[in-house]
Amino acid sequence: MKKYLVSLVILSLVFGFASISFAQSYNEAPMLAELVEQGKLPPVEERLPEEPFVVGPGVLMSEEDLPDWEAGSYGGELRMFFIGTVGGGDFFILLNEPLISAPGISTKDIRGNIVEDFEVEDNRIFTFKLRKGLKWSDGEPVTSEDIRFAYEDVLLNEELTPIFPTQYRSQGNPQGKPMELEILDEYTFRISFEDRYGSFLTQLAIEGWATYSDLLRPAHYLKQFHIKYTPLEKLEPLIEKEGLGPGEWWNLFSKKDCPVWEQERLDAIGFPTLAPWIVSPSSASDVLVFERNPYYFKVDAVGNQLPYIDRIVGYRVQDLQVALLKIVAGEIDFSHHPLALRDLPLLKQHESSDGYKSYLYDYHNGPSTPYLTFTYKDPVWREVVWDVRFRKALSLAMNREEIIDTIYFGLVEPIKTVPSEYNPEEADRLLDEIGLERGPDGWRLGPDGERFTINFETIGTWEPDMIPVNELVAEYWKDVGIYTTLKQIDPTLWEQRARQAGEIQASMYWGTPRNMCVRLHYYMDWATLLWDQWLSTGGKSGEEPLQWYKTLNNLVTAKIAALPESQEYKQAEKAILDLEAEYIPAPIIGERVKKPVIVSAKLGNIPKSGYSVAVNYSIEQFFFKK
Repeated sequence: MKKYLVSLVILSLVFGFASISFAQSYNEAPMLAELVEQGKLPPVEERLPEEPFVVGPGVLMSEEDLPDWEAGSYGGELRMFFIGTVGGGDFFILLNEPLISAPGISTKDIRGNIVEDFEVEDNRIFTFKLRKGLKWSDGEPVTSEDIRFAYEDVLLNEELTPIFPTQYRSQGNPQGKPMELEILDEYTFRISFEDRYGSFLTQLAIEGWATYSDLLRPAHYLKQFHIKYTPLEKLEPLIEKEGLGPGEWWNLFSKKDCPVWEQERLDAIGFPTLAPWIVSPSSASDVLVFERNPYYFKVDAVGNQLPYIDRIVGYRVQDLQVALLKIVAGEIDFSHHPLALRDLPLLKQHESSDGYKSYLYDYHNGPSTPYLTFTYKDPVWREVVWDVRFRKALSLAMNREEIIDTIYFGLVEPIKTVPSEYNPEEADRLLDEIGLERGPDGWRLGPDGERFTINFETIGTWEPDMIPVNELVAEYWKDVGIYTTLKQIDPTLWEQRARQAGEIQASMYWGTPRNMCVRLHYYMDWATLLWDQWLSTGGKSGEEPLQWYKTLNNLVTAKIAALPESQEYKQAEKAILDLEAEYIPAPIIGERVKKPVIVSAKLGNIPKSGYSVAVNYSIEQFFFKK
């Protein structure tokens, strides 16, 4: 039996924290100690699991990214901002706790988080052990009943989950057989798949901002809203009170159920959670307040229960410009989502040793990249775009160095996975070789004798750099005779035209997050819509792909089957990158784009580098220096 086993005891020995794993007493925040003294909370030793998660150097962030980790001190209020309405502030990333995790949201050194340890057999059978004594924020124990309830009564209930999630199907395939769950005892459960699915570990750890909520729900709380456990006649008054239709218990359940990604909603007040902070009743439409969770399951290397900071306060702003004004005025301690690079000079101008500092972290998406729709329904378009020489010509025509310098201030690494040479003369030669001759007006003609055109339809609201990059790319392609247009469209319309109908020719989208996602062509799904349908349905719908794309899909499947960072995994990844270099599915501009994040100069345990989203994931170790 092949095992992939990580235990807290082993980690404790590695980091020199063995005594913490078996400590008989711990330290806690003064505000919680007062509640214990008043008899309103049990002692901290009774609130923690028998084996807490121990945080120290290299645990939440790698030592390379955070070389000066230290045990912090309690207290303080972390001021932040959110744009739009309550529930849309992305605070869920701060509150996220996956079942398993790795330093810096990488695929290396995956270990238990909510689960104490786990084993993998044959890359398809996964056995997990919950931390004994782990408790929800209301003090109720977390057991395998919460796992069973989440699977049998939520995921397998078609009224609550009409479509079984793809990531819990064999090999993450939409047509794959759903996982099978076996409860072994009060704290141990086993998940099995029909096919090898070693990268299921990354699904549980990082992909899609994985949280525990899909597979772990507070059964003791939610059963009171589930028809299997509470008769409909008892639910009807609640259904009516919520303004729902008669008998709509599933809508009532969904309203009362507040998984991690909905912890920002005011409906989440009182909902049991495992997050470091809990949404407070003092929250309102213009301010979100999160108070510390007294039952949080992590401690630091000297036995202090985390988090260090007492509360998080998020202030609503109308837009990013208002947020910038609050930042430079010293009213924000941490910008939990990255700011625009164009604002870096302003941020640097106002930072100070006693105010805030600006950090440049890696963004989890690559810089904006042009994508051509391979399955766009026009035979002339397909004849041209499917020719790899055409895609090579477009790539050669792009001056990546100019894009990186002018749009990204040089804060992007040149791409290494596809040819990135700037050679418009060679691009011209390839286009001539294909037969795209220039007409009297200088524009190249397609096989039908008409002007060949690339029409970009792009969303400018996703990233501030998308439209500027798109404008430069359009000019580069015009310079080699390809008539190129650009139109900015509404996000909803883009989703309809691109992902649902496949009706756009080209668009600017995020670059492939090569070192985070298992599916390296993750962001191409709308550009290969009909091919993916054919592959996922075994040829029953969609259109048969070109051979290189079939090979790419097979390699991705091989990588998904392998354990993260195994030799098999790395070999599949290299083969994928080699294929992408040869066939250039998209002329990627660069990788590891930097984004600015501001952090109060008074905060400790702030990483110096790494992914900005990983910094968010490590916020429980932030503390205000005395």
